[in-house]
Amino acid sequence: MSSIGSSNIGFQLLKKSGWKEGTGLGAQEQGRLEPVETRVENNKRGLGSKEPKPKPKVEDDVETAPSKRPKDAPATKKAKLAAKRIRKMQEEEKRAQEREFEIAFFREFWPDNV
Repeated sequence: MSSIGSSNIGFQLLKKSGWKEGTGLGAQEQGRLEPVETRVENNKRGLGSKEPKPKPKVEDDVETAPSKRPKDAPATKKAKLAAKRIRKMQEEEKRAQEREFEIAFFREFWPDNV
């Protein structure tokens, strides 16, 4: 592994902080002498992952028999989108109710401010 160049921003920051090239980091200079090795991972699995990303199983909703599908699984993309819209509307309704409660609470104790 090679050391970092003097044009590197990290190198420059360390020099400004009093670090001397060739010495370790830390109060007793006991730390690393070389930078941590890096590598680019394009598998989108996160740091430390060695396994490749599993391929999704391709299944058509039309070909899948209803008996093989979980009971509560939506049958089509339209059903999934409808369920998502319903959840969003429920969340908005809940937020509106919480806001109404806050306004009523403040009116009760500070009627001049609301």
